[in-house]
Amino acid sequence: MSTALQSEDREQRLSRARAALGAAERSAARWGGRIDRTALRGTSLERPRAGNPSADGNPGSEISADDGLGARLPVPGPLTSLFPRGSLRAGSSVAVAGAATTSLLLSLAVAATGEDSWCAIAGMPDLGLRSAMDAGLDPLRLALAPAGGEQRPQVLSALADGVGVLVLGPELDLAPALWRSLLGRARTADTLILAATPPGRADLTLRATTTGWSGLGRGSGRLRRRRLAVTSEGRGIAGHRSTEVLLPEVGGMLAPAPAAALTPTYRTVPALVGVESAAPRESMRLLAPVRRAG
Repeated sequence: MSTALQSEDREQRLSRARAALGAAERSAARWGGRIDRTALRGTSLERPRAGNPSADGNPGSEISADDGLGARLPVPGPLTSLFPRGSLRAGSSVAVAGAATTSLLLSLAVAATGEDSWCAIAGMPDLGLRSAMDAGLDPLRLALAPAGGEQRPQVLSALADGVGVLVLGPELDLAPALWRSLLGRARTADTLILAATPPGRADLTLRATTTGWSGLGRGSGRLRRRRLAVTSEGRGIAGHRSTEVLLPEVGGMLAPAPAAALTPTYRTVPALVGVESAAPRESMRLLAPVRRAG
């Protein structure tokens, strides 16, 4: 009994230490600083039994050396169901492929950056400050890096060591060796890497496909929104998960897609000359003869 109490007390103290360290990291991130977390990496933790409250206060959740030792980063609300525990682990990597790659990358970066961390974007030469601000990024904590030329490995390595969120756009031609090096640096520095179609594997992979557009009327209007089907797979996910979102959404870029209507909709088509209409016709009625006056 005393051993169990000591183990629970040790886990509570470790949880409080992690919370204090996370607050200190968020405060230091404002000045571009980093705090070494290696003091907590060597501690071995016992997994609590199912149904018992764990150190994070969630019943039934397990503390592992993978998720328990790293800070958790928020994700956009409409995409919460795609990620294990509804969040991302600092130091992990996410690959985005398919449709609306730039919108998904920016949406994930805005949520993970929060109000304190720095974000760096490389491989998006067409992305300007105005677009980044419209997406929700703070220009005072944003670095747009032209990662081209011979100094590309040095530039990307420095960014992976110094920012909280690193976004790698589709214009980067990364070598597999450089990709593996960036992943190692990101795990050490607790940097989240968001990449468009990387040359290697990532912890999680998102794939999006366009299922429809809205905004056009009969001969007028313009495309305003599109519906995306997004799936996720990777570490911590059994099989795959899927959800549907709408973009763009003012103030959030992503919005949950409403449920599809169960009743089918029809469109009226004018009948063509010489072609019988598919609609049923009423039977003909004979009128009684009318006698002419006079």
